Amino acid sequence: MVENIKLMYKKYFYILLFVIPVFNTNAQDISFTASAPKYVKVGEQFQLQFSVNKDVNEFTPPDFTGFDYLGGPMQSVSSSQRYENGKFTKSVNYTYVYVLSAQNPGKYTIKPATVKYKRDEYKSNAVEIEVVGQGGQTTVKSSGTTKNNNKTPAAANNSGEEIFVRLVLDKKSAYVGEQITGWVKIFTKINISNLGNGYTGPDFQGFFKEEIEVPPLRNLEREKVGNEIYHSGVIQKFILYPQKSGKLVINPFDLSVQIQQQVRKQARSIFDEFFGSSYTTKKLNLKSKPVIVNVKPLPANKPAGFTGAVGNYNLKGSVSESNVKINDAVSFKITLSGTGNIKLIENIDYELPPTLEVYDPIVKQNIDKSGKRGTKTFEITAIPRHSGTIDIKPFKLVYFDPVAKKYRTIQTQSFMLDVEQGEGDSTSVIISNLSKEEVEMLGSDIRYIHTETKLKPASTYLIDKVLFYLLYILILLIFIFIVILNRELIKRRADIAKTKHKKAGKVARKRLLRAHKFVKQNNANEFYDELSKALWGYISDKLNIPISVLSSENARENFEAKGVDSPLINEILEVITSCEFARYAPGKQEKSLKEIYDRAMHLILQIEQKI
Repeated sequence: MVENIKLMYKKYFYILLFVIPVFNTNAQDISFTASAPKYVKVGEQFQLQFSVNKDVNEFTPPDFTGFDYLGGPMQSVSSSQRYENGKFTKSVNYTYVYVLSAQNPGKYTIKPATVKYKRDEYKSNAVEIEVVGQGGQTTVKSSGTTKNNNKTPAAANNSGEEIFVRLVLDKKSAYVGEQITGWVKIFTKINISNLGNGYTGPDFQGFFKEEIEVPPLRNLEREKVGNEIYHSGVIQKFILYPQKSGKLVINPFDLSVQIQQQVRKQARSIFDEFFGSSYTTKKLNLKSKPVIVNVKPLPANKPAGFTGAVGNYNLKGSVSESNVKINDAVSFKITLSGTGNIKLIENIDYELPPTLEVYDPIVKQNIDKSGKRGTKTFEITAIPRHSGTIDIKPFKLVYFDPVAKKYRTIQTQSFMLDVEQGEGDSTSVIISNLSKEEVEMLGSDIRYIHTETKLKPASTYLIDKVLFYLLYILILLIFIFIVILNRELIKRRADIAKTKHKKAGKVARKRLLRAHKFVKQNNANEFYDELSKALWGYISDKLNIPISVLSSENARENFEAKGVDSPLINEILEVITSCEFARYAPGKQEKSLKEIYDRAMHLILQIEQKI
């Protein structure tokens, strides 16, 4: 009886052991987030969006204190499938969208929303929004160069400019050798169609410059500048290290952009009357303003061993072996980590006793993508030539800390080597001036003479053998096969391109039907995304240009080569640009989704008649 009770308890214990983690895993799988623009203008309509990856039982919105409620929630469901590790995984996302606006400037916090899922309650994150008051009048100079005589970028206020480019630094005052992060950024309130090829870049005389890779500029983010809101994007990022003291001037630089301007057109047909206007592309030459950096000299009391390291660092060390024999190599690994001009640090301070034969260090570095933090490893190889106990002094680095404004010295621990007598003795011949690779070959570069040797008769010429002719014929057949296969592939590719060209309109209409579903749901984000994909896909198929290299410029050139009128080309590119701008800068739209959908369908029909 007692044994049965014990078995029963064990059974329940193992069931709980497996079931409890399952419940915990399910609880951790739910994701519930809130998002909204960080900055909005007074009176501007914006969307507050809540996303959850489960079909929840109940959704409770937060209090919208400080904002005017205009509509919502607009609900939508999206799903996606992914093939990974031989399995299909499906994810579903439920979205609740509210439309709000604010009438008073200030900083507001929207508290978390709440959902219930399987008896548990979950909260989203809170959202912070800053409402900015209405700015001044905005203009674009007819010369194509933006100009602002009132305020400077240092004051972070460019009121009166619709579009401008600036060099932004994380600090305007630094010590010699101190790290400065810089960005070339564009700020705009108008639609940009192309950045162009006119970017010359800043001139950094007096600085050591290191470029940081940034992704191509595709999306713009909202950013507050003074009392106005712009859409901004990073064109270039870099790290600067001042090389001399004084007031260093970074000269202005130029950037050529193409913008889209709305032009009212005279109605010539029912469709012109319906749409009422078109867009034209205009080239604009932007010029930045000079930036002055105040570079301070390092303090005069430089300690011994200082070689120019500036930043904040840590130093760690290790040795490959503590007990070695004479003529056995030992390696010291010293790792420097931290923030600063780590790339400019060529060596560290160390002193090894003369009983060790020392080789030049092997240096490796690993800098993170931001360029601010990294590690540098110094691997120093030494060979003891005498037995005994060797005391190794700590490895050191002297650097200047710009935050504390003083010099600091960091060091590793000391090391102790116990060197034993090996096969030779201390009177063994010492071979100097060898590299590390040559050291590793010692002991393995002697080959003994073999006394038993079997000789073989010399072979005849290869051309006298049958195998030579067989190989020659085989290579010739392979060459002929490759030529035939290549021709067949070219023919198939041509057939595929021709088929895509013929069926481009039919395929585009099918894609547009998917976009029409979101029109019925009044889901603007998904509609613009699907419509943009459909139009780009149609242009790619019709012009036989891969999506990866397709752009507004080469699309325009190919359409014109096929005899399509410029106004028709402008219209379809305008619809695409409007879709992409609406996706990344949501706001009040002048036309309904149905009107935009009908316009896209009509444009495709017109192009089909032309080509």
